[in-house]
Amino acid sequence: MATEMKALSASYGDWFILAVPVGQKWAISCLPPRSNTICTDWKAYKTPEAALAGAQNYIDKAAAAYALADTVLELHEAGKIDDSSSQGLLKSLGYCQ
Repeated sequence: MATEMKALSASYGDWFILAVPVGQKWAISCLPPRSNTICTDWKAYKTPEAALAGAQNYIDKAAAAYALADTVLELHEAGKIDDSSSQGLLKSLGYCQ
């Protein structure tokens, strides 16, 4: 007996949000614009509305981190901060390992 799975999708800014029902909850994943290569791990929420709110929150934070990383790179290229400082800042934002 096959069960029907209805996935939902939405966009927020230039991000794509995919929500899939898992039991009584909804799991989401946020897929970033092509210019960025990070994405979320799947996370479960009780309702589609909560999933969308969680996705929007994640995207807002990711966009802010991306803007900060861009500023760090600009400061480094302008000679305002040295290599170790810029690497430390980028690592704290999740962009260096």
